[in-house]
Amino acid sequence: MIGKSIIEFITNTPMKHLSTIYKGAGMLSAKMEFLQPGGSVKDRTALGVITEGLKNGKIAPGQTVIEATSGNMGAGLAVICKALGIKFIAVMSKGNSPERRKILRAFGADLVLVDQVQGTPGKVTGDDY
Repeated sequence: MIGKSIIEFITNTPMKHLSTIYKGAGMLSAKMEFLQPGGSVKDRTALGVITEGLKNGKIAPGQTVIEATSGNMGAGLAVICKALGIKFIAVMSKGNSPERRKILRAFGADLVLVDQVQGTPGKVTGDDY
């Protein structure tokens, strides 16, 4: 499939029949969510949030979307906002991995890093935001 926008690939997740590992009655299939543009099922949630926000006027042209995130939702929002020309800022704890930061930047997000409040680096808590 060749799409006009990366968003088209969010709602068309490929499926894989698992006939080699399941021999029971019926058919077992798996959605291949890791093939989403942002890498997870959260792409679908992010698309819903942005679409609903645009539809009901809570997101207007020229506004910026800001999300406290440590992972997949931020990646999904970054992909969708980039595709729609919406500025996206991900606020994340310094405890998150450098790889996660690189991914979000590659998807078009601007990052604001905040100090980690407690715990071990990489184990982010709600208090960190």
